[in-house]
Amino acid sequence: LREDFGFEEAFGELRLKTLSPYYDFVSVRAGIQPFVSDFRGLVFSDTNLGARLFGNASTNHWQYNLVGFDLLEKDTNSDLNTFEKREQRVYVANVFHQDTFVHGYTLSLSYHRSEDRAAEEFHFDKNGFLVRPARIGSPRLHEVTANYIGLAGDGHLGKINVSHAAYYAFGTDEDHGVGGHQDIRAGFGALEASVDKDWTRFKATFVYASGD
Repeated sequence: LREDFGFEEAFGELRLKTLSPYYDFVSVRAGIQPFVSDFRGLVFSDTNLGARLFGNASTNHWQYNLVGFDLLEKDTNSDLNTFEKREQRVYVANVFHQDTFVHGYTLSLSYHRSEDRAAEEFHFDKNGFLVRPARIGSPRLHEVTANYIGLAGDGHLGKINVSHAAYYAFGTDEDHGVGGHQDIRAGFGALEASVDKDWTRFKATFVYASGD
């Protein structure tokens, strides 16, 4: 028998300015908050401690986010937020444009940066297992910095529903457990297309990820 307690949402939000009669605005939000960085949450999807500047423009045709997270550690068993810092920071900048090329299709450009500085001491979970650094090869304390540049789209082109994304990751792993110092160079691509007929959706999905 066990009990867990954590804050999953605890934030304040301030409207900085209303830009037009069409409710274009700029706001800032700070605290523990949910955030999904792209249409499918392929790179970042979490509820965590951070600050976010966001808004829209041009009658909601443009939306944008500037976000910085100072991640909290998750509880081993419940996955709730704890009050312990993970020593990892994540920064995201993205912009969305609706009705790109055709009505009903949205395009997004994004940049992510992860700075994993959890190199002060070994981290064991509540069940006593070593989780950082990873238990592969010779586990040594190290830092990992990774950047992700991505282009994604979601919507429909005529009768075809489409969702796609392409990411390029680059950075450094200071001391990988197997390979030592490593330069990160990796690519990812995903495409999903579907067609609706009455109450049925026919769907095909393709995903590719390079190793690194």
